[in-house]
Amino acid sequence: MRIQKLGSFRVLGLHQIPEDAEIANAILVRKPSGYYLHVTCYLSREHFKREFIGEAVGIDFGVGSKLTLSNGIRIDFEVHETPRLKRIQKRLARTQKGSRKRERARFLLRKEYEKLNNRRKEAQNKTLAFLKIYRKVVFQDDCVKGWSSLFGRQVHSSGIGGLKSRLRTSLETSIPVERTETTTGECFACGKRHHLSLADRVIECECGWKCDRDVNAAIVILRKGLNLSPDQVVGLDWSELKPLERETAARILGSNPYIRVSHLGEGGSPPL
Repeated sequence: MRIQKLGSFRVLGLHQIPEDAEIANAILVRKPSGYYLHVTCYLSREHFKREFIGEAVGIDFGVGSKLTLSNGIRIDFEVHETPRLKRIQKRLARTQKGSRKRERARFLLRKEYEKLNNRRKEAQNKTLAFLKIYRKVVFQDDCVKGWSSLFGRQVHSSGIGGLKSRLRTSLETSIPVERTETTTGECFACGKRHHLSLADRVIECECGWKCDRDVNAAIVILRKGLNLSPDQVVGLDWSELKPLERETAARILGSNPYIRVSHLGEGGSPPL
C-alpha cells in the first residue's frame, strides 16, 4: 500500500476487508505496538443481514456474573493486570526523570496497557456478537461507574461499563430500562418487592415463585422493557435453552479464553 509522502509499505490484515466493500478513506494510526491503518468502508445492507435464533432476551448486569440473561446463560469475563505489567511499573519507579531507561520503561508500559485493552475489547466484541443473534435485547441502564467505589478491581478488569455503552450503538434493537426501576428485589410472578442483601442469591416469594436472583432480575427487565405480562414472558424463551443457543454460545464465546459461560441447571443454582 502506498501512502502519500511516505512511500510504499507492506500491510498485513487486508483480508479483513470484504471483497464487495467500497473503501471511503484510510487513516494511519500510531500505537505503542506499531502503526495501523484504519480503513472505513461502505457495505450493502445485505451484508449485515443475519438469521435471529432468539426473539428477545433480557440482561442483568452484575459484579460476580457480568451478564445474566433471562434464558439462564451467565457470561463472565475479567482481564486482570499481568505480572509483566507490575514488573514494568516497578522498573519505571526506579528510573530517573529524563533518562533513556525511563522513556523505555514508559514505552513498554504503554504497550502492555494496550494489550490488556485489546483483550477486554475482544471479550466485549465476542459478547456483542452473541447478543446479535436475538432480535431484541433489553437491559437496565445501571450506573456502572458507581460500582467502582465498592468493586473497583472487578469492574475495571472487565470493562463492563464500556460494554453497556456499546449496547446502544452496536445492536439494531436495544431497549434500555430506566435505572430507577426496581428489578433485583421484585418478584417476577406477582410483582412484590423484597429486600435482598448481597448474600441472598435466591429470591423466594410467598406466591410460590423461587428463582436465582440474577435470572429473576433479567426476566423482570425483559418484561418491563417489552411491556408484557408474566405469562407472555415465560412463553417467550424461558424455561430451557434451545440447542441452537447452546451451540452458538459455545462457538462464539468459547473461542475467547477470558470468557466463562455457564448455564443454570448445570452446576449453578437452577430456577425452581
